[in-house]
Amino acid sequence: MTRAPDTIGEIMTKDVVTVAPDDLVEQAVRSMVESDIGSVIVADGDRAVGVFTERDLTRRILDQSDLLQRRVSDVMSSPVISAPPGMEMAEAFDLLNANDVRRLVVVEGDRIVGIVTERDLLRWVSAVASE
Repeated sequence: MTRAPDTIGEIMTKDVVTVAPDDLVEQAVRSMVESDIGSVIVADGDRAVGVFTERDLTRRILDQSDLLQRRVSDVMSSPVISAPPGMEMAEAFDLLNANDVRRLVVVEGDRIVGIVTERDLLRWVSAVASE
């Protein structure tokens, strides 16, 4: 039997999909659809400046007819809630809950190295329960 990971760095997704702050919302949505994901990190170079999520889209789509042509930076969630790869799993749950978010951008310094979502953490809970 394998043991469940101890840190978020062990479960994070390393191939992070990013968009630039000046990209249009349409491009962000296209990237999410093509990658079959619910969010993209808004990055200025290697530094996360925001997160654009399905929730950001759905909360605005009915009231803002020009939404798809707006800049991502106008509608992204900010500030970014981030954590180092060495963060313990329990701390990650606490950080998500304290900030009422569903994903953590994993960073080393200011550089994006991955992302951890609620779904990743639920898989970890399942692995721990199976031990």
